[in-house]
Amino acid sequence: MIYQIKQADHLNQTVLLPSSFSHVTIESISFGKRKIACRSILHDEDSQSIYISKDIAESLLLPKNIRIKALVHSETLFLGPVVGIFTAGFYKSLLRPLGDRSIFFSKLVVNGCSTGAFCFVFGIHQIHWDLEMIEGYSFNESGWVKITVPFPNVIYDRLPNRKVENSDYFQSAKKNLFMRSIPLFNSGFFNKWDVHHILSKDGTVRHYLPETYHAPSIKTIEQLINRFQTIYLKPENGSLGLGIFKLVKNRKNGSILCCYYDENGKGQLKLFSSIEDFLQRFFTQRSLDQYIAQQGISLLQSNGNPVDFRVHTNKNENGIWLVSAIAAKLAGKGNPTTHVKNGGTIKSLHELSLPLNKEDIYRSLSTAALSISKAIDRKMDGEIGEIGFDIGIDNNGNIWLFEANSKPGRSIFMHKDLQQEDRQTLRFPFQYAEYLMKKTISTEEIYDAP
Repeated sequence: MIYQIKQADHLNQTVLLPSSFSHVTIESISFGKRKIACRSILHDEDSQSIYISKDIAESLLLPKNIRIKALVHSETLFLGPVVGIFTAGFYKSLLRPLGDRSIFFSKLVVNGCSTGAFCFVFGIHQIHWDLEMIEGYSFNESGWVKITVPFPNVIYDRLPNRKVENSDYFQSAKKNLFMRSIPLFNSGFFNKWDVHHILSKDGTVRHYLPETYHAPSIKTIEQLINRFQTIYLKPENGSLGLGIFKLVKNRKNGSILCCYYDENGKGQLKLFSSIEDFLQRFFTQRSLDQYIAQQGISLLQSNGNPVDFRVHTNKNENGIWLVSAIAAKLAGKGNPTTHVKNGGTIKSLHELSLPLNKEDIYRSLSTAALSISKAIDRKMDGEIGEIGFDIGIDNNGNIWLFEANSKPGRSIFMHKDLQQEDRQTLRFPFQYAEYLMKKTISTEEIYDAP
């Protein structure tokens, strides 16, 4: 249940609780990682309000007039979860503290708070390690507000890119937070080869994987394209389709048609006489050591356009994986991928014209995405609460996994038919945060408020 937290100015060291708490004993109250002793009294004002004396609220750094869930464990009333959204790229403007990403993060905070969590955004420079508190930003009907709060119960990692993620500064901060018993989920970006390697050893999902090679030699690339006629070269740590090459071999004369994005993000086509010719053009300044070569798949088409699917999975408040969104992506003409930023188009499943039954497609995509989510979760270190998959289907109805993303983009939610899924996928991370808080609450260290 979500409670309105109100301040009781006429009391000291006291919490007033609805009569529904009559069966429990409460001797302390916690918000985030802070805890303070209190006495509790029942009130009959209404069933959805908790009154907290001013001295307790100040010691706990409790923001005014918040709505939040509450649970009791070991005679402590826990208000939460308090969820810190960890990111980078802050600006001095309070109107747009995260620049162009401010709208996305405001939606994230608002939807997170609607689940009964208290949510805020923060960066590494806003952490006060010695005082065990964070100066971050929350969002309400008045806009962005600066807040000072204790260390959170759970941290949701939304760092923007691999460069920031891999910096010593941020790695050190994450280690520091982990040592303070704060669960952090979706930490780090997936590496394409690591994911493929893990899944290839799992008999429940390996049949979804196209044939793939890491750091391929020229000989490997030639053998792969001779077998499949179409292959992809992908940077193992790439994103947004950047650096991807689609190579198609002409069976008659052996020439290689290369499809790729230029520096402006526009799809380009170039013809080469051989693989060696292609590599001399594009791989004098980049190394195949950071690339994977992958079998091309003849995808289903809708009105003549190749189509693949973005499938989002999330864990819910019980830590159970579920499918939260499915959308189709149609490739733009002459483009190597279906990425929307590079000319792809988003369609809902019912808008497609396909040779296979759409209900069967939905079931097959859901089954595959859930199986792969569980396999990744079993094998990878750390907590994972959401994954975005790029999945293809061939003309025989076979499912193929192209990519798994730990920080999935949200371009599919621009579609008018996916507004409900948009809201759901913004809320699920905070429901999962509640699960993580409950899982750790009996063993975590709670810092006594000064």
